[in-house]
Amino acid sequence: MTLKKFRILKIAIAMLLSALVAQAVVIDNFYLALAAVLIAMGLILGLKRQVKEVMADERDYEIAGKAARYALTVFSIISSSAVLILTFFKEAHPIFETAGAILAYAVCFLLLLNSLIFSYLSKKV
Repeated sequence: MTLKKFRILKIAIAMLLSALVAQAVVIDNFYLALAAVLIAMGLILGLKRQVKEVMADERDYEIAGKAARYALTVFSIISSSAVLILTFFKEAHPIFETAGAILAYAVCFLLLLNSLIFSYLSKKV
């Protein structure tokens, strides 16, 4: 299978998946949505194995790594600033303090997860 055909099929599967998940939400059926996602993942993985062309090279992975690092840095800085602002305005509305705490824990979790994955990958190579 060619890369172009794979991309077209992947888009078609995503469109069908979105329709099925939307229908599952409308009829309030969580199991239908879960089954649709799992089947779509299986289909895409099966189709991906049939592609004979090069899908990504080292340059793509290097660019993806840099993009992830910059995104993590920007998100951490913006979120930390938002935590400070939300905590500062906690007297205006009590929910601001809760939102700030949740955001602070999310940033901490993301940074810890990044450190753990980086450590694991560093030892693996």
